[in-house]
Amino acid sequence: MTLEPVRSPRNSRLKAVRAVRAGRDREHVLLEGLHLIREALEAGAGIEWVLYEPGPGPAEEELLEDLRAAGVEVRDCPPALLREGSDLDSPRGLLGLARRPGTARRTLLEETARSRGVLLVAAGVQDPGNTGALVRAAAGLGATGFAALRGGASPWHPRALRGSAGTAFRLPVVEGWARETFLEEVGEAGLEILGAEAGGEDPARLPPARSGRVLLLGEEGRGLAPELRRACARRLGIPLHRGVESLNVATAAAVLLWELGRGREG
Repeated sequence: MTLEPVRSPRNSRLKAVRAVRAGRDREHVLLEGLHLIREALEAGAGIEWVLYEPGPGPAEEELLEDLRAAGVEVRDCPPALLREGSDLDSPRGLLGLARRPGTARRTLLEETARSRGVLLVAAGVQDPGNTGALVRAAAGLGATGFAALRGGASPWHPRALRGSAGTAFRLPVVEGWARETFLEEVGEAGLEILGAEAGGEDPARLPPARSGRVLLLGEEGRGLAPELRRACARRLGIPLHRGVESLNVATAAAVLLWELGRGREG
């Protein structure tokens, strides 16, 4: 069935886009472009609707047919209106809205403890692109999930979603965790807290994990807040060469997660 196209900026779907962009709606996330919408669809995310530019190419048309088959509302929309909803310099001709996934903190902590895995936590990371790259590292390197403490960028920010390449739909994600509550609940779960810090000990020398672990990555430039730093059982650093003082936060997370994963295998 062909649905009526969107032709007015006062359409309820475009109003919904503006509400998410302005932060007034924290129940939904915006999906832009073929890859991100495909990732969300294949991960079973709750996509509510998708708007598309008339005259889609073969790959876009295939996606639209898959969306229709999944019961997602699909409507065409003039390029000018789609551009208003986009935050890209070159809009990608597809814009959708999905329910924001939710994960219970207790469930995530229990799974981390049970599996003796590693939960990656962004503790004040401000740049959404970096946050998205951290999510991608967590997904790709076997973390039990990803959490963002209150005061940092949301993993559901449009730029974070693009930075994660849609992998935020493929692992448990928690956001807005208050610092004090985080420390209390991690302690109750019996997890060891590790912090990333320049000059910290070599992660390759860590003994095998006896419990689940939490890996904290602090704010770009400033690092971990003092109370989080004090809560760390160990602080890990990456030996660097040629006078390089530090790595991008997501690169550092990837190296540390890989080393911690090797420790689990040992």
